[in-house]
Amino acid sequence: MRKLLAIALLAAAATAHAQSPQRPIQLIVPWGAGGGTDATARIIGTLLEKDLKQPVNVVNRTGGSGVVGHDAIAKAPADGYTLGLITVEITMMHHVGLTQLKHTDYTPIGLVNADPAGVHVRVDSPYKSVKELLSAIKANPGKMKASGTG
Repeated sequence: MRKLLAIALLAAAATAHAQSPQRPIQLIVPWGAGGGTDATARIIGTLLEKDLKQPVNVVNRTGGSGVVGHDAIAKAPADGYTLGLITVEITMMHHVGLTQLKHTDYTPIGLVNADPAGVHVRVDSPYKSVKELLSAIKANPGKMKASGTG
Protein backbone atom coordinates (compact mmCIF):
# COMPACT_ATOMS: atom_id res chain seq x y z
CA MET A 1 0.00 0.00 0.00
CA ARG A 2 2.82 2.43 0.86
CA LYS A 3 4.50 1.73 -2.46
CA LEU A 4 1.27 2.46 -4.33
CA LEU A 5 0.82 5.70 -2.36
CA ALA A 6 4.43 6.75 -3.08
CA ILE A 7 3.96 6.09 -6.81
CA ALA A 8 0.73 8.10 -6.81
CA LEU A 9 2.41 11.04 -5.03
CA LEU A 10 5.35 10.98 -7.44
CA ALA A 11 2.99 10.91 -10.41
CA ALA A 12 1.02 13.85 -8.99
CA ALA A 13 4.21 15.82 -8.36
CA ALA A 14 5.48 15.13 -11.88
CA THR A 15 2.15 16.25 -13.36
CA ALA A 16 2.14 19.44 -11.28
CA HIS A 17 5.73 20.18 -12.30
CA ALA A 18 4.91 19.66 -15.98
CA GLN A 19 2.08 22.17 -15.67
CA SER A 20 4.28 24.90 -14.20
CA PRO A 21 5.47 27.58 -16.63
CA GLN A 22 8.55 26.66 -18.62
CA ARG A 23 9.25 30.15 -19.96
CA PRO A 24 8.52 33.83 -19.16
CA ILE A 25 4.95 35.06 -18.91
CA GLN A 26 3.62 38.24 -20.49
CA LEU A 27 1.13 40.38 -18.55
CA ILE A 28 -0.61 42.86 -20.85
CA VAL A 29 -1.86 46.17 -19.46
CA PRO A 30 -4.14 48.14 -21.82
CA TRP A 31 -3.14 51.46 -20.26
CA GLY A 32 0.04 53.52 -19.96
CA ALA A 33 2.95 52.96 -17.62
CA GLY A 34 2.64 54.70 -14.28
CA GLY A 35 -1.14 54.54 -13.95
CA GLY A 36 -3.19 52.57 -11.46
CA THR A 37 -3.73 49.52 -13.66
CA ASP A 38 -0.01 49.43 -14.48
CA ALA A 39 0.94 49.64 -10.79
CA THR A 40 -1.48 46.82 -9.96
CA ALA A 41 -0.05 44.69 -12.78
CA ARG A 42 3.52 45.22 -11.57
CA ILE A 43 2.61 44.12 -8.04
CA ILE A 44 0.86 41.03 -9.41
CA GLY A 45 3.81 40.32 -11.72
CA THR A 46 6.29 40.45 -8.84
CA LEU A 47 4.17 38.08 -6.76
CA LEU A 48 3.67 35.66 -9.68
CA GLU A 49 7.43 35.60 -10.35
CA LYS A 50 8.06 34.47 -6.79
CA ASP A 51 5.44 31.71 -6.95
CA LEU A 52 6.02 30.51 -10.51
CA LYS A 53 9.81 30.91 -10.63
CA GLN A 54 9.55 32.53 -14.07
CA PRO A 55 9.88 36.15 -15.16
CA VAL A 56 6.62 38.04 -15.65
CA ASN A 57 6.99 40.84 -18.18
CA VAL A 58 4.46 43.65 -17.84
CA VAL A 59 3.74 45.01 -21.32
CA ASN A 60 1.80 48.25 -21.71
CA ARG A 61 -0.24 48.14 -24.94
CA THR A 62 -1.73 51.60 -25.22
CA GLY A 63 -3.85 53.26 -27.86
CA GLY A 64 -7.39 53.57 -29.07
CA SER A 65 -8.71 54.54 -25.64
CA GLY A 66 -7.70 51.13 -24.31
CA VAL A 67 -8.88 49.13 -27.33
CA VAL A 68 -5.37 48.17 -28.51
CA GLY A 69 -4.44 46.45 -25.24
CA HIS A 70 -7.81 44.83 -24.68
CA ASP A 71 -7.67 43.49 -28.25
CA ALA A 72 -4.18 42.07 -27.67
CA ILE A 73 -5.43 40.27 -24.55
CA ALA A 74 -8.45 38.84 -26.38
CA LYS A 75 -6.34 37.60 -29.32
CA ALA A 76 -3.46 36.14 -27.30
CA PRO A 77 -2.91 32.38 -27.56
CA ALA A 78 -4.77 30.48 -24.83
CA ASP A 79 -1.55 28.82 -23.65
CA GLY A 80 -1.23 30.37 -20.20
CA TYR A 81 1.81 32.45 -21.13
CA THR A 82 -0.12 35.65 -21.82
CA LEU A 83 -2.32 37.16 -19.17
CA GLY A 84 -4.03 40.52 -19.16
CA LEU A 85 -5.67 43.01 -16.89
CA ILE A 86 -8.96 43.92 -18.49
CA THR A 87 -10.74 46.92 -17.09
CA VAL A 88 -14.37 47.97 -16.86
CA GLU A 89 -13.87 50.32 -19.79
CA ILE A 90 -14.16 47.35 -22.17
CA THR A 91 -17.93 47.47 -21.67
CA MET A 92 -18.09 51.18 -22.40
CA MET A 93 -15.82 50.85 -25.44
CA HIS A 94 -18.21 48.32 -26.91
CA HIS A 95 -21.32 50.41 -26.35
CA VAL A 96 -19.82 53.57 -27.90
CA GLY A 97 -18.71 51.60 -30.96
CA LEU A 98 -14.94 51.60 -30.47
CA THR A 99 -14.68 47.79 -30.58
CA GLN A 100 -16.74 44.66 -31.04
CA LEU A 101 -15.07 43.15 -27.96
CA LYS A 102 -17.23 42.54 -24.90
CA HIS A 103 -16.50 41.25 -21.42
CA THR A 104 -17.67 37.83 -22.62
CA ASP A 105 -14.59 37.64 -24.91
CA TYR A 106 -12.38 37.03 -21.86
CA THR A 107 -11.99 34.27 -19.29
CA PRO A 108 -11.69 35.91 -15.89
CA ILE A 109 -9.45 34.15 -13.40
CA GLY A 110 -9.63 36.64 -10.56
CA LEU A 111 -10.66 40.10 -9.41
CA VAL A 112 -7.54 42.00 -8.40
CA ASN A 113 -8.78 45.54 -8.02
CA ALA A 114 -12.07 47.30 -7.50
CA ASP A 115 -12.42 51.04 -7.89
CA PRO A 116 -15.69 52.64 -6.87
CA ALA A 117 -17.35 54.53 -9.67
CA GLY A 118 -18.88 57.96 -9.32
CA VAL A 119 -21.29 60.13 -11.24
CA HIS A 120 -20.68 63.86 -11.10
CA VAL A 121 -22.64 66.79 -12.46
CA ARG A 122 -22.07 70.52 -12.20
CA VAL A 123 -23.17 72.11 -8.97
CA ASP A 124 -25.85 74.10 -10.80
CA SER A 125 -27.16 71.03 -12.67
CA PRO A 126 -30.90 70.37 -12.57
CA TYR A 127 -30.15 66.71 -11.71
CA LYS A 128 -30.00 66.00 -8.01
CA SER A 129 -29.93 62.20 -8.19
CA VAL A 130 -28.76 59.45 -10.53
CA LYS A 131 -32.41 58.52 -11.08
CA GLU A 132 -33.18 62.05 -12.34
CA LEU A 133 -30.10 62.00 -14.60
CA LEU A 134 -31.00 58.60 -16.09
CA SER A 135 -34.55 59.75 -16.76
CA ALA A 136 -33.22 62.81 -18.64
CA ILE A 137 -30.79 60.65 -20.65
CA LYS A 138 -33.58 58.27 -21.66
CA ALA A 139 -35.86 61.18 -22.58
CA ASN A 140 -33.15 62.77 -24.78
CA PRO A 141 -31.31 59.95 -26.59
CA GLY A 142 -28.04 61.04 -28.19
CA LYS A 143 -28.17 64.59 -26.84
CA MET A 144 -26.07 64.26 -23.68
CA LYS A 145 -22.35 63.68 -23.38
CA ALA A 146 -20.28 61.92 -20.76
CA SER A 147 -16.62 61.18 -20.19
CA GLY A 148 -14.55 58.56 -18.45
CA THR A 149 -11.00 57.28 -18.16
CA GLY A 150 -11.00 55.82 -21.69
